[in-house]
Amino acid sequence: MLRINKTLIAALVLLAAPALYADRYERTFSRTQPYQGGRISIDHSMGPVTVHAGSGNDVRVHALIRSSDGEIGKDINVTVSPSSASGITIRTEYPDMHFHGNFSISYSVDIDVTMPASAPLLVHNRFGSVDVTGIHAASEIVNAQGNITLRDSRGTQRVENSFGSISVENSAGDTTVQNANGNVRVANIDGTLGVTNRFGSVTATDTHNVTIRNGNGSVDVQGVTGSASIVDSFASVTVSNVSGDLELHNENGRVEVRDIKGRASIKNTFAATEFANIGRDLIVSASNGRVEGSHVGSGATITGSFDTISVRDINGPTRITNANGNVTAVDIRGNLNIDSRFGLARAELIKGTLDVDNANGGVTATDVSGGVRIHTSFAPVLLRTIAGRVTVENANGSISVSDLRGACADINLKTSFASIKLDVPPNGGYHVDARTSFGSIVTAIPILMTSKSDNTLSGTIGNGACQLKLETANGGITLE
Repeated sequence: MLRINKTLIAALVLLAAPALYADRYERTFSRTQPYQGGRISIDHSMGPVTVHAGSGNDVRVHALIRSSDGEIGKDINVTVSPSSASGITIRTEYPDMHFHGNFSISYSVDIDVTMPASAPLLVHNRFGSVDVTGIHAASEIVNAQGNITLRDSRGTQRVENSFGSISVENSAGDTTVQNANGNVRVANIDGTLGVTNRFGSVTATDTHNVTIRNGNGSVDVQGVTGSASIVDSFASVTVSNVSGDLELHNENGRVEVRDIKGRASIKNTFAATEFANIGRDLIVSASNGRVEGSHVGSGATITGSFDTISVRDINGPTRITNANGNVTAVDIRGNLNIDSRFGLARAELIKGTLDVDNANGGVTATDVSGGVRIHTSFAPVLLRTIAGRVTVENANGSISVSDLRGACADINLKTSFASIKLDVPPNGGYHVDARTSFGSIVTAIPILMTSKSDNTLSGTIGNGACQLKLETANGGITLE
């Protein structure tokens, strides 16, 4: 005689083919109890549970008991406790199993419960699915090794599962979902939503005030009334249409964020980060992954490393910090500050001042309405269409400035081991101080000189109202 535990029994139940029941034991169980209040509790295993709301005030239980062994099937029972003010308990009871060297025996019980919609519900199940529809009171559903479906509920809902999927749809109350090793899908939640999962994806659509914690599974959130807080790892995260603020932290997975009406804070590592249409302030912290985005309603602070940063259409002051990657900023309607190294910094259409600190990377700026300050080394600086003060400090890299606009503003250009070229505005008035060593100074515009040599030039252009200071070593200076 061989005795095995229920875990092995469950495995045999799940693996057994329906044909095993064809000529074996099968019976039904039915019971009706009047509902007097309290909670409806279901304690079940080895089969599916179906619960739906009825129109009356009774609790009706129907069960289908099947077994490939008649003796075992007769010993399987479904009990329904007497109705009381504290509620009704429905329980499935199985006999201790004994086998005579035969491992092909299988059995299961299908439970179907009709209950008042207003009654609270508690379901515990193992090795089977759970399907609940139309409950209008607080419920708790706990399952393992089977899928859970919850539809058209009201009140506070708590759903927990493992090794199976969870689907919640049309929940008019606060909803908490916890899963492991299975996907989660929620839709139309008219209350706060909290989801915890691992080793499975999470999809949430048309919800309120969402909090999601996931790992090793993708997250897709669309349509949130209120705020959203998301933490994930080792998978992608996609978020769109959030009416409030967004807090997102991901690791080792791509991030795509769109249409956030409030603030957005995004952290990511080792994958690309993309954003578009952020209503208010934006903070992005990323490393080892590309950052790309557009359309921010107010200021932005973006930090990255070891990849490119490219942003456009930001309506407010913007600060970008990057290391070992290029930076591109276009159409910034506010002051722009770029701090980078080992990469090219490019700015275009800046409605404010531009401040760039770079190292071992070139700087290109075009169409800046305010002043420009550039500090870099070992790379060229190219500036065009600047309407304010220009200050450039470079080392071992050339400087070229052209098409200066607006009123007279001071110009201070300094480098070493490279040339300086400046297109002087035709109506500008400057006091000129240019000097170099081991190079020449060439000018194609009239200057009232006070002193000149092969390596220095001092004088006045026009009324001399602004300062023009040019300095290099081992490079020439050209004024055009």
